[in-house]
Amino acid sequence: CDHLQPTMWLGTEDGCIHVYNSSDNIRIKKNKIKIQHGSSVHSIIYLDNRVFVSLANGDISVYMRDSNGVWNTSQPYTVTVGSVANPVTRMVPISGKLWCSCHNTIKVLNISTLSVEHQFSGSGETQRSISCMAVSGLGVWLSLQHSAVIRLFHAASYDCLGEVNIAPAVTKMLASCDDIIRQHKAACLRVTSLLASQDLLWVGTSAGVILTMPLPHVSATTTKISQALQVTGRSKCVPHGHTGHVRFLTVVESTSQRGETKRFSHTKESTVHPRVLVISGGDGYEDFRSAGVSEVAGREDSTNHLLLWQT
Repeated sequence: CDHLQPTMWLGTEDGCIHVYNSSDNIRIKKNKIKIQHGSSVHSIIYLDNRVFVSLANGDISVYMRDSNGVWNTSQPYTVTVGSVANPVTRMVPISGKLWCSCHNTIKVLNISTLSVEHQFSGSGETQRSISCMAVSGLGVWLSLQHSAVIRLFHAASYDCLGEVNIAPAVTKMLASCDDIIRQHKAACLRVTSLLASQDLLWVGTSAGVILTMPLPHVSATTTKISQALQVTGRSKCVPHGHTGHVRFLTVVESTSQRGETKRFSHTKESTVHPRVLVISGGDGYEDFRSAGVSEVAGREDSTNHLLLWQT
């Protein structure tokens, strides 16, 4: 049935949620469902067969399916987690719970009872709000607004296990840039996106540099990361990034095409390894190996680019 097809939910600043079938071309096909809220949509998460929508008024609307598997979009359950002054701007699912960031505070939402069971400060810097979150195993990575520091928290104990400053690594990557550009980017440097994929934490920056860091092992009993957390420039291997901010990082997996594994049929067990692509979106394109000015510099600096990284 059409109503049981996979869907994509798209939230807008004017408080509207457009629901499309995943296979639809949204440029030419009208949305399947339109839901209007009174506040801007900040974040949408699908978890445990429900859709959680955080709004600018501090509420989280929870959409569920009815007994026939159809989304009940007319009567969502609403839970107040934040406030108008400090709404939920980011949500990440971890260990069957939902971590919600309200300014510089993390509120842990129990998705069974739909109540906040714990909250703690993501930083002692009360003037800085949490800007990005990423999850890997029992580790949750946080970055703060206008900051080049990343913090690692334990998903169960909520302890801060360590932190790392990305500024030295970014400065090193910008060594071949013009002095004025380098100084400007260093002065306003901040983390703009985080992604944990496979064994790496990917870090997008306002300078356009994309960094990676090996993910440390976090167990149920970990209280501190013993080894030093170190970031490296992806540009050392593939010297590409963005001229301006890295707007987002995401990962896409695709399995081998039909027939690709036939040549391995003589082995005891055929394993299909998914092809993993990390995608960065940002302003302009930059080759950090080149110190010179490109012929298209300025013309494409503000053009949106997608860069694909095969891992």
